[in-house]
Amino acid sequence: ALTTACVLTYRNRGARRSGVPIAIIAVLAATVLVLGLASFWNCYDEHKPRFFYPLIWTIALFTGDTSEPDLVNCFTVAPVALDVARLAAFATLFLGAVLVAGALLQSRLDRLRVALSRKPVTVVVDIDDDAQSMVCAILASSKSAGPLVLLTDQPDRPCVHEARVHGARVNTVDFNHPPTLTALSFWRRLERLYLLSPDAWANEVRLEMIGAHTPVPKDQRLQLVVRIDDPWQAEAWRARLFGRTDAQWAADAVGLYEVTAHRLLEDIVNRPDIEWVIVCGTSRLTLALCSELAQRQVERDYYTAPGQRPLPRLTTVAPDAEEYHRDHEYRFEQLGLPSSHGQFDAVAATPSVSLLTDVIRDGTTDPSRVAVIFVDPDPIAGAVFDSTTATRLATRFRTTPIFAWEAEARLAGQRQTTIGQLRTFRLALHLADDQAPDRWERAAMLIHSRYAAGAPVGSAAAAPWGELDPFYKDSNRLLVKHMLRIVEEIAEHTWNSWNGPAPEPVVIPHDADPLDQLELMGFDREAAVAMAKAEHERWVAYYVKHHWRYAPQRDNDRKLHPSLQDWSAIQADEELYRRALTAVAVTLLSLRELGYRSRSVWESFERTGTVIARQRSEPWTWTTGSGAKMTAEPGDWEVRDADGGSSWSVRDGIFQSTYVPADTAANWYRRVGTVQARRARPGERIETLEGPASAANGDWIVKGEQGEMWPVPADQFARRYRRVETRSQTTTQAATG
Repeated sequence: ALTTACVLTYRNRGARRSGVPIAIIAVLAATVLVLGLASFWNCYDEHKPRFFYPLIWTIALFTGDTSEPDLVNCFTVAPVALDVARLAAFATLFLGAVLVAGALLQSRLDRLRVALSRKPVTVVVDIDDDAQSMVCAILASSKSAGPLVLLTDQPDRPCVHEARVHGARVNTVDFNHPPTLTALSFWRRLERLYLLSPDAWANEVRLEMIGAHTPVPKDQRLQLVVRIDDPWQAEAWRARLFGRTDAQWAADAVGLYEVTAHRLLEDIVNRPDIEWVIVCGTSRLTLALCSELAQRQVERDYYTAPGQRPLPRLTTVAPDAEEYHRDHEYRFEQLGLPSSHGQFDAVAATPSVSLLTDVIRDGTTDPSRVAVIFVDPDPIAGAVFDSTTATRLATRFRTTPIFAWEAEARLAGQRQTTIGQLRTFRLALHLADDQAPDRWERAAMLIHSRYAAGAPVGSAAAAPWGELDPFYKDSNRLLVKHMLRIVEEIAEHTWNSWNGPAPEPVVIPHDADPLDQLELMGFDREAAVAMAKAEHERWVAYYVKHHWRYAPQRDNDRKLHPSLQDWSAIQADEELYRRALTAVAVTLLSLRELGYRSRSVWESFERTGTVIARQRSEPWTWTTGSGAKMTAEPGDWEVRDADGGSSWSVRDGIFQSTYVPADTAANWYRRVGTVQARRARPGERIETLEGPASAANGDWIVKGEQGEMWPVPADQFARRYRRVETRSQTTTQAATG
């Protein structure tokens, strides 16, 4: 019985059936009762009734009692059945104690398992019923990685239990007491972080706490996904965090509306006959549907798998539909992507049954090739259409797939009715197990797919993503994350496309020289070579770590590669040098085509205003706004604003090229020329011509024509410099009037 119990427990371990140990205990208990009663059945007399006392002695076996009855009718030698019953009773007690202890100490055991593991850790912080299914998608995307740790303050919730059944290690923390969160030992091994609380503000606070206690090597960016249900807030958050040059995260956001839109469109796009999607009503889900379809079109433009049909067009029907579409177009322009006109249109009217009937029967598309989505009502204004519209429309168009929001529906796209093709859905963070839970995984998949389409047949590195070896999968993921970092740190670019002017439309030929491609993307030769060197060194370190070696000819089976050399050797070989530059150019061009465009943090400004200046023949010192002591040399100019205030020094050569006389008698000079400037990072230290200086919060860093840099307080910068408008800014201002 014990051997069978062990075998059953082991064999059902993969299925994670929590009822197996209980069933084993029940079988052991039944064994004790049957064999115990059989052994004690004749142990009775006139004072001890036949049934009850054998039952009492049998039950006593569960307490560990091994004494034998002293009765005439009872056995003189204990039968083998009683020995087996005693063993089964001891096994029942032992297994029950283990189960109880395991239940009571489960959180501590999970913490011990994580501590004993040496692999990188994926951490999920706080889930609810909507986010529970996302844990399965995360586990599916990290099967070859280390443990997944779920941090919660309510371990008894069903969603937490379900996550543990699927393999998550649950740790209980007190979110109201930050030290219980930040004192965990595995933060130094963190690889991926998911903050999935429905409260976006709570996720922000926890991110700040975790970030302050998570050491990050200089050559890495940790993967981060934060739950923000509002799609516009999610977009703004991505831009804000993703655009920080000091960020330690490769950040993305996920939300109810974006995930629901993804599931709805996934269901529709997988139908080969759908050519047109009609969205009824306006809500956050409307914006998410437009963004999701537009992103899919961008990805299709980048790589179209064999046999894929064109994406359907989308029409929004609502009184304010045109305003929603204008906002969507503005987002595309801000990202520097081609206009989506032609793929999206709007009907500014209430989506009634009669109106939708006329729209569907416009004569251009067969009703069976049309899909209709009724979005959730606005929580303040309410629905803009009758709640029975979807049902009534389904009775008229029985071959038209219709998706209607319903608060009590189970999953997006699940059939709930028997009327035609009517389906109901609810907002849910429900991702299929094989879908990438963040955009960077999605980008890595697409980059690999286009590479594999042109690679030799049979190459291990060109297998489909679902069949790709984990070594190559991780290589693609690391390539994307590392490129995000070096663009910011080496090239001084930012990925934040929201807080700056819309990028100029630039056509980059795919067959151009890689240095020319990088130049068109805004990277000079020095930055391009530096990025190629950094990426090559990261790539070499990754391959060497996995036991690859140098050889003149590549051999995947023997782990040999000709590029596993120092950067100096790569530069000396024209072909290998071009390959290294091409790898960087192709990756950045791919990210650009997928909608992720960087821009230089440096912007052009005109020097404005008039100053009072005089040239001094002796050395002297002056103090910056932050209190740093600067030293001026003989021949430097002492300059101060025309309205007085503190003075500063300017080298003679620089002064002659950036100031022109305005009134020589009064020592007045006019500031001329242009400079490059960017916002300073808090506490940033700059090596100026006069000595080191620290930038305060809000300061600007200004770079002159000769590469010299100096910090300028925000109020002084506003008086002395005026932004040079680009052509796109001028066009936008003219259009908005």
